[in-house]
Amino acid sequence: MNRNRLLIGLGIVLALLVGVRVFISVATPKPVEPRERIRQLFEQGKQAFENEDTDGMLALLADEFSFGGLDKRRMQFELNRFFKNAQNPRAELGELQMEVFGGRIIVRTPVRITWRDANNPSGINSQDYGIVEFEFRRYQLRKWWLITYEDWRLVRIEATQLQEIPL
Repeated sequence: MNRNRLLIGLGIVLALLVGVRVFISVATPKPVEPRERIRQLFEQGKQAFENEDTDGMLALLADEFSFGGLDKRRMQFELNRFFKNAQNPRAELGELQMEVFGGRIIVRTPVRITWRDANNPSGINSQDYGIVEFEFRRYQLRKWWLITYEDWRLVRIEATQLQEIPL
């Protein structure tokens, strides 16, 4: 009787271990070729911008992000302020020119944003940033505190025609 209980207990533990391993392998994001992943991140960022999803945009940034003197926290504040005063924001990006350096990718592309001013709904505003340089780095990330995987995060933006963010 005790031997049967021991075997049943070991079977349950083994089944749980196999189940956890299968869950981890299924839940771990599959590796994507770096250039394709950067294209996906640009599309996610563009969609988040046009949907006025500040959290979605910030999820793409590394903790040490910088843009024109703004860190990640200040960028969140500026984006929220922009979305409060702008309607129907749109981002126009040119062709992505990428340089891959191992765990770092530099992307250059022309960027232009357009929006309607909440105070003047009939007028369309725009800001042309010229050629903008984006630097991405590869990071070890965690999902659910259990699953580790590698992904890319935006660490720096430099604009050739940097003016104040139109907020």
